[in-house]
Amino acid sequence: MKETFVTDLTPGHAVKTTFLVRSKERKTTRSGDGYLDLELQDSTGSISAKLWNCDDFDLDFEGDDVVQVVGEVREYQGTRQLTLRKISRCREEDIDLLDYFPRTARDPEEMYSALLERLRRMPEGPVRWLLLAVMEDPALAEKLKLAPAAMSYHHAYLGGLLEHVCSLVKLGDQVCDHYGPLRRDLVLAGLVLHDLGKIEELSFARGFRYSTRGQLVGHISLGMEIVREKMRAIPDFPAALKDQIEHIILSHHGKLEFGSPKEPLFPEALVVHYLDDLDSKLQSISEQYAKDKDRPGDWTARNAALKRELLKPPVEIGEPAPSQGHGQKKP
Repeated sequence: MKETFVTDLTPGHAVKTTFLVRSKERKTTRSGDGYLDLELQDSTGSISAKLWNCDDFDLDFEGDDVVQVVGEVREYQGTRQLTLRKISRCREEDIDLLDYFPRTARDPEEMYSALLERLRRMPEGPVRWLLLAVMEDPALAEKLKLAPAAMSYHHAYLGGLLEHVCSLVKLGDQVCDHYGPLRRDLVLAGLVLHDLGKIEELSFARGFRYSTRGQLVGHISLGMEIVREKMRAIPDFPAALKDQIEHIILSHHGKLEFGSPKEPLFPEALVVHYLDDLDSKLQSISEQYAKDKDRPGDWTARNAALKRELLKPPVEIGEPAPSQGHGQKKP
């Protein structure tokens, strides 16, 4: 069982623990000596590492392998870094991969059950049947409980997609309470289904990356395939409703230049777009604050999603700085 995590590493201390290899590159010093430049990660973060005189070692591991390392934690230009003395590949049976990936602080099973319970309270009809057909499909549910919502911009951790959807459904109910004419079933359908294709677009079994099909086709098209298959299995699914749900999925990025084949053309589609945009951007800001909580000054580093620096929130004396919930050691 992994006991020492990235967040535990303190400059000046020896370390013997395991990490997942995020990147591995063999380099050469000016004097011609070979060394290995690594980025290692676990569920709490990542750290760079150097293995000097690497030609003296049996380097029988690659990216996405889990390795055991022995070395020291040092500080280089204000950043922690590992200087390694030993490194070796771990046996598959000795590792729990959940120790090596960032993941939601919430219990995916509890989130899934809560979402399912909310959908089961919807009025009887084709939208309810469609959403339950998706959510109660064991193969889809298994992926939905683990999938990240993105590679990097927001909710980029195991269970992130489900966390995002659960947040959106709560927001959708509140917006529908406020704006009475909205069709609640259409809004909820769009919020649950809009990013469904990400369970196929993203590969998250051993590291986060785009699947080959995901890279070629994209999550909007992949999601449409899943939803259309479920619609076809429901007898006499209304054609007009089918078109409206498909339009919400196709338009949820809001603008053509943001990857939407269509722009929102009715209120429920607009609501899905703006709530998706709001939740993802606020989560990205929260993650930026957590990442830069020890950064000097009043401003964060440039946020990739918003393409700007952000003013840090004020921290009162005696109050902790904002932090991410998914940085815990254990699930």
